[in-house]
Amino acid sequence: MKVKILATEGEDDFEEHKKLGEILVEKGEISVDALGKVLERQKPLGELLVGENLVSRISVDAALAEQKLVRDAKEKVMVTKGAESIRVASEKLDQLINLVGELVVTQARLTQIVSHNKDSDFVEPVEEVERLTAELRDCVLNIRMLPIGTTFAKFKRLVRDLSAELGKEVVMVTEGAETELDKNVIDQLGDPMVHLIRNSIDHGIESPEERQQAGKPRKGTISLAAHHSGANVVITVTDDGKGLDAERIRQKALEKGLFRADTELSEQDIWNTIFMPGLSTAKTVTSVSGRGVGMDVVKNTVDALKGSVFVTNSIKGRGTTITITLPLTMAIIDGLLVKVGDTHFVLPLSQVEECVELTKEDIARFHQRRMLPVRDQLVPYVRLRDFFDISGERPPLEQMVISRINGERFGLVLDDVVGEHQTVLKSLGWIYRNATGLSGSTILGNGHVALILDVANVMKCARQEERDALVN
Repeated sequence: MKVKILATEGEDDFEEHKKLGEILVEKGEISVDALGKVLERQKPLGELLVGENLVSRISVDAALAEQKLVRDAKEKVMVTKGAESIRVASEKLDQLINLVGELVVTQARLTQIVSHNKDSDFVEPVEEVERLTAELRDCVLNIRMLPIGTTFAKFKRLVRDLSAELGKEVVMVTEGAETELDKNVIDQLGDPMVHLIRNSIDHGIESPEERQQAGKPRKGTISLAAHHSGANVVITVTDDGKGLDAERIRQKALEKGLFRADTELSEQDIWNTIFMPGLSTAKTVTSVSGRGVGMDVVKNTVDALKGSVFVTNSIKGRGTTITITLPLTMAIIDGLLVKVGDTHFVLPLSQVEECVELTKEDIARFHQRRMLPVRDQLVPYVRLRDFFDISGERPPLEQMVISRINGERFGLVLDDVVGEHQTVLKSLGWIYRNATGLSGSTILGNGHVALILDVANVMKCARQEERDALVN
């Protein structure tokens, strides 16, 4: 007995279906000659229609001409498409980006050497190399960009299956599917988006009966939207459910000891405590929720991507909006180079809001409380010299870089702001994998190493130290 297995779906995904005669010939059911003789006796559809006086000869000729025109155009498009596109392994692209990164570092070093030597003969060619390097960097990074719509499309089945499991009626709508993002970022974005959608369906969207009683349509809506904002991509997940219960979240956070009862928190601060580990407002443990894990995983993953996630709006009975902000690429970023003593640090420029001066009078006026009024708002700050235990005297006039993390403003006090710097991200290695407040390193033009700050981690650690000091 022989069993022959034929692939019914291949790489082309049924781009062209085989005709009946071709299938029978391949299986050996009929010979090519016999098939040809039968087909010779078969009249074309046009002749049959003309013979039955259903259409005129002129109409058939016009339809055949149109058919030939469409066929020729399709063949031309297929030839052009095949010539314009080529498949490349992602490993080769990663290697190319690494080489471009090294080229950026070398170009920065060359620029610095020429600026020190002040040799006019080298100024023009070095500026040309700098321009070409910038264009090459942008071109190579764009190669790895993919539309985020491919990720959005995967969630339609998740919404359908989960809503059926929970007995709810939910429809998903998307916007900005053509927005492009680095392939590596898209690959790591899947799990956070799954958690957010599951949370919206389980906690946010009500049952059809509850929605009808509240005067809403039976079907709930989850909206995924993406758009560019400078060097970032902003993704919003919005549902039209019952919204967040700020008081219930506050009570749960107090039970978990996440903050003290006398702590003054804004409504947005209370909303964003849902991203803390162990916090769950579910009344029962199900296969979807109730274990206190999920939203903290979202925050940790987004933080690892140098992005931010927070609740931007929630209206009781109307719905909730959660916003994720991500950098376009993780390979080469624009950074702000700063200095503390002899140590250089780089802050992602996308997180920098403004730079202000911090004088001794400002420090004395607030009695060392590490707060500074900026634009009629008190901004807490941390001194990098103290945070990283860097030796040396503080300058009389310090600089403070204000960053915005998860909708909150936070200051980093340092000695000097050097300026913008094209930052090629390098990992610190497994020995420094648990280093607090650092996310990587880069090489400066002079060959020295600058550390890349994890601003969100610095803010988190500084606040934890402040809470511990208050308790003690």
